[in-house]
Amino acid sequence: MNKLLLQFLLLAPASAQIIFATSYNNNALTTLNLDAAKGTLSKVGAERKDCGSEPTWLTLDRANNVLYCLNEGWGGSASITSYKVTPASGSLETLDVQPVLKSPVSATLFGTNSTRLAVAYYDTSSFGTFNVANPKDIVLLDTKTYTLSAPGPVPERQDAPHLHDAVLDPTGKYVLVPDLGSDLLRLFKVDNSAASASAAGVVKTPAGAGPRHAAFAVTGRGADRKTFLYSFNELSNSITGYSVAYKESGPEFTQLFDVPSHGPGTSVPAGTKAAEIEVSPDQRFVIISSRGENSLDIPAFDGSNSTVKSDPLISFSINASTGALTLVQVASAGGRNPRGFSLNKRGDLVVSALQDDNRVVVIQRDLKTGKLGKVVASATVGAGANNGPNYALFYE
Repeated sequence: MNKLLLQFLLLAPASAQIIFATSYNNNALTTLNLDAAKGTLSKVGAERKDCGSEPTWLTLDRANNVLYCLNEGWGGSASITSYKVTPASGSLETLDVQPVLKSPVSATLFGTNSTRLAVAYYDTSSFGTFNVANPKDIVLLDTKTYTLSAPGPVPERQDAPHLHDAVLDPTGKYVLVPDLGSDLLRLFKVDNSAASASAAGVVKTPAGAGPRHAAFAVTGRGADRKTFLYSFNELSNSITGYSVAYKESGPEFTQLFDVPSHGPGTSVPAGTKAAEIEVSPDQRFVIISSRGENSLDIPAFDGSNSTVKSDPLISFSINASTGALTLVQVASAGGRNPRGFSLNKRGDLVVSALQDDNRVVVIQRDLKTGKLGKVVASATVGAGANNGPNYALFYE
């Protein structure tokens, strides 16, 4: 083979990619193979049922080819399952199943070589850390449980602390945990030497906001480098922006704005719920998913000439100097109830998990404009009404 041709083939991006998807109500973890060139998204092997009764969040240790699957355990015992991933095929080998408190909803790796796992628990109002240096033997390190002295402004949802996400900050020294029930962002300091995370203060969000998920953005370089945090609030359907200044005592958060999920001066239909938030890999855009709007009509996926309803993925550009958000696009999420979505590392693909439509959809994304484009591929995941996927993640 010609050497130049061989070098081109080695450097060219592979059209096939592995995607993992959890189905909360279908009790399954599914491996999918995306062939963007052919426009296909196909299942790899049988669905895995050993992540428990309600598989939800996925955390990937790509360096070690290990996948962690959280099971909320509403219909059984909650757990964390670790899997060894075969890179070529995406097939999974179960390594360990660790019983945990009910309702683990999000996790992030931290510490030297990502040997620790931080977990947020919704219903049991807790934050836990685990030693995952040996993924065949997940070990609980610490659990912190919180209480409320009185219900919050939305008492039916704020009757207790409800920790809903775990996000590693850009320095790798702190884990931030939105607490929907307490209207707080809880901060934990990572101590690599002790391999633990200790409470390091809280940030108050607007009353009744119900912070669900959050994402950091780092803009500029050198003296122009700035850090911002965006909290996506489920109860108020709003985005709260903060500037982050790192002091000797730790990070300081200053609220910059609190705007509706579609931007200033907008509103959403009754029953709408904020879902996921991501910052693009180039740190230039914020993308959110909104559930329950059913505001868009899109072509059906069965080949007919009919249309189906869809919730939106909403994109904003980030002002690198001020952190302000400007609406870029309201686009289809590919169907109803986009509970979770993620971007690939390049940022030119979005995978959306549509819980109410039993569908995973991969959508093109323009790196320059930040706008979503056509559907690249889709697959049916889950069976029965509203038993579809709730989270999807690229393996890369």
